[in-house]
Amino acid sequence: MKMNGFIESFEKYSVKHKLFKSGEKIVVGFSGGADSTALLLALWHLKSKYGYSILAAHINYNLRGDDSQLDEQFVRKFCFDRNISLVVKNANIKSSSSVENHARELRFDYFNDLRKLYKIQKIVLGHNREDQAETLLFRLFRGSGYTGIKGISPITDDIVHPLLSFCREDIVSYLESENIQWREDLSNENNTYTRNKIRNQMIPWIKEHLNTNVVSKLYETAEIFAETDDILESLATRRYLKAQIKHSKDECILSSRVIRKTKSVLRYYVYKKAYSRINGNSKDFYHNNFIDIENLLNSDGSKQIFLPNNIFVFKKYDELIFTNIDISKFENLKNEKEITSLRSRFTFEDYRIIMKKIKKMPNKRNLFEDKNAAYIDFDKTSFPITIRHRKPGDKFYPLGMQHNKKLKDFLIDEKVPKFDRDKVLIFCDKEKIIWLAGHRIDNRVVTSEQTQNILKIKIEIMATKKMRAAERVNRI
Repeated sequence: MKMNGFIESFEKYSVKHKLFKSGEKIVVGFSGGADSTALLLALWHLKSKYGYSILAAHINYNLRGDDSQLDEQFVRKFCFDRNISLVVKNANIKSSSSVENHARELRFDYFNDLRKLYKIQKIVLGHNREDQAETLLFRLFRGSGYTGIKGISPITDDIVHPLLSFCREDIVSYLESENIQWREDLSNENNTYTRNKIRNQMIPWIKEHLNTNVVSKLYETAEIFAETDDILESLATRRYLKAQIKHSKDECILSSRVIRKTKSVLRYYVYKKAYSRINGNSKDFYHNNFIDIENLLNSDGSKQIFLPNNIFVFKKYDELIFTNIDISKFENLKNEKEITSLRSRFTFEDYRIIMKKIKKMPNKRNLFEDKNAAYIDFDKTSFPITIRHRKPGDKFYPLGMQHNKKLKDFLIDEKVPKFDRDKVLIFCDKEKIIWLAGHRIDNRVVTSEQTQNILKIKIEIMATKKMRAAERVNRI
């Protein structure tokens, strides 16, 4: 492909997908290979037209001895000859396993550091049509769902791929027409790496036995899946909003009833969106995570699963809760607060507690509407009053019962989810439980016509930023 034809196609693809804006600062990953060399050269030719500034970034992994040093020398000379700003990082990958993953993490950490240091708007990478085909197959076998098998996106956040429509042959033809040299990475022939097996063994086999045009067909398939993914994402957003009961920085609660009425393929996107709300992005959410959540949805009782990046999913009776707070940590809460005399207002954990003596009971409607308020015969209680969470062996006489009942059994009968039972506040005087907050008072402190003094206790969740589990454990 001649220079003008390549540059024109490059420019059209970039404009079509809105990859760059005038005046942006961009960093280009420059290994010295054919792809990154053609990428940098094309951007250099268009720099004055679009007004962006270019910073080339090279990482010398020191994995290939002298060849690694020759790559660096080539990169330095290429940039020097064209007055392109260049930064070089020398790295050493010590691990003999997962070299690909380690190198990728190191590379993106470096790019992100440069982005912050130089206020870069775009990170530009040289993946081509063959890379797109390999990625589709790689993700298909890994079980990434529609989102994964759409392949590499032209633009994702601040990462852009302007060469996806170009095959390797087009890139090499362009460089040869310009009499530009490049460096060959011999490690690309090492079939120890999974992607190299796909590139060097699987795709050539498919070309020979099934379809000589397999790379183009896979590229077209990725384009179709990308459009499909956009449509499903849009449909799932509506279902997500309908299923959403509550959301905050640390928690996203979805209605199980709405989710069960949602098509399975859309549920994947709904879960991914809930995960992304807590994690900040959908990175590391795969099809196996979807299967785990589906199993959780269809399980009995209250359970939890763990997703990547310390995200937890809890099942309530009619709710799925995505959170970065491990609610199971509340099982051993030891917090207690002792009130030695009547106090009108105080706090405990996330609650504001109002306690006052009144002379008259509210009407029956108000009495039963507010579960966060209790009315107790003041003369049947004795200070100090302690606020705490449940303990093994706790028993009380629930209102309406003449015999005692284990707290655990009462909460199960009331269908309080397992992971909420240890958060219930318990009010005790020096002899007995007097109120299981939000649920039932003790029959021994119930008011009657003979009651002269009434103790009203009310709890309110404070309208403050939700504390994390560790903070809750330490606060009294």
